[in-house]
Amino acid sequence: MIDLSAASTTIEDESCNSYIGQTVADILRREFRHEFVADGLACIQTPAGQVFGCNTDDQHLLSYMPQLKRLYKSIMASDDPPVEVFVPWARRSAFKLTKLGKQVLQTCEVFATREDERRDWQRAYAHHQFHPAVAVTFAAVIRWWEPICTWWQPARGVVLEGSDAQAVEGLRHLVEHVRSVCRSQSFKNLLHDHEKKAKDNFRSGCDHIIEQFERHARLLVLRIDLYFRPDAKGWSYSKEANEALEKYLRALRMGRIVPGNLGFIIKRENGISRGMHFHLMVFLDGHMHRSAYHLTKVMGESWIKRVGTDKGSFFNCYAKKDRYRFNGLGLVHFSDTEKLIGIRIALHYMSKQDSVLMVDNDMGKNFWRSWKVKGDGNRGAPRKHGDGMDLVKRLLGGERSKYPPGFEPPKSDASVPRRVAEM
Repeated sequence: MIDLSAASTTIEDESCNSYIGQTVADILRREFRHEFVADGLACIQTPAGQVFGCNTDDQHLLSYMPQLKRLYKSIMASDDPPVEVFVPWARRSAFKLTKLGKQVLQTCEVFATREDERRDWQRAYAHHQFHPAVAVTFAAVIRWWEPICTWWQPARGVVLEGSDAQAVEGLRHLVEHVRSVCRSQSFKNLLHDHEKKAKDNFRSGCDHIIEQFERHARLLVLRIDLYFRPDAKGWSYSKEANEALEKYLRALRMGRIVPGNLGFIIKRENGISRGMHFHLMVFLDGHMHRSAYHLTKVMGESWIKRVGTDKGSFFNCYAKKDRYRFNGLGLVHFSDTEKLIGIRIALHYMSKQDSVLMVDNDMGKNFWRSWKVKGDGNRGAPRKHGDGMDLVKRLLGGERSKYPPGFEPPKSDASVPRRVAEM
């Protein structure tokens, strides 16, 4: 256990410590794996247990999102063109790809491959919300990928004839379009509102948990993913499905699903293949309850009972707790540094708005929490160092970020995959 609450120890000091740096890097990696499986693989309940479907449209699109965001950053980083003029030995003016042009071509080629696989991204894209930067870049790729992909060899220069001319024009139009849209004031306003929503959701979730620890020294934290079966995707958008969720959450608040519920945080998402699904974090009094696996299973079974065995499925996150390490699952004491950091990272993912398929605006809120914090404030034995909330407020405080304020793992740490660091 690392005590960051000691007066002689600061988070900045710990950022140079390989143990805590590796711990946070490991939490990030494992949380990313859970998020990728939860959002990209269809979970189906069978008599033999849970089965995860692979090679779904969700999985491929989620994998593609970071590439779109990297392209957006490259386009906006400068005014460099995607192609440049050069004079070959034949003395005819021609063009070759710049570093940016090669990145645009590579991104379009990935999209072309998925189109060949009959991935219905264009239809799905029209009914979802993405990070504004991803939305603009993706729309540009959809519009100009075909002429751009006629430039089939990145190292080869082209003369402006036929399809080569179309490729050059497509590259120029794509880059100019992204820059024009993303430098407009309307886009900047949209980006500000989008990022503010993520920050507000994160802060709301952290404040909710801080309030819980002000009343309880130990919490039992449960996490579960609630799904509709793939063949019930259409029903998942119905009024009946929404009412089923509302009744489920009402029963959860009233303690009719698991005893002694103190509160919850929930995020709604919309997968292309799967349809609507939910990520739910629930808090119980850790002095009264300890069976995280059993109680989470009860929550999942209650969900299936309410929506029907032919429509519902769930994933018990505690069943794979060994893959998370210090992820904030199970019993969490107010002084448990690693688990508190794990909770912060989990909330960072639950509140994120980028690279995630979201529900349409007319479907209501995507992120909310139970507002009333329950409990009589019985916090167990007296604290040796005051109320002990300094550590909790430090690790769950500040602006939205994966790391507590003033702390990041060592920059040289290579244990976090590139894709995890970019999320």
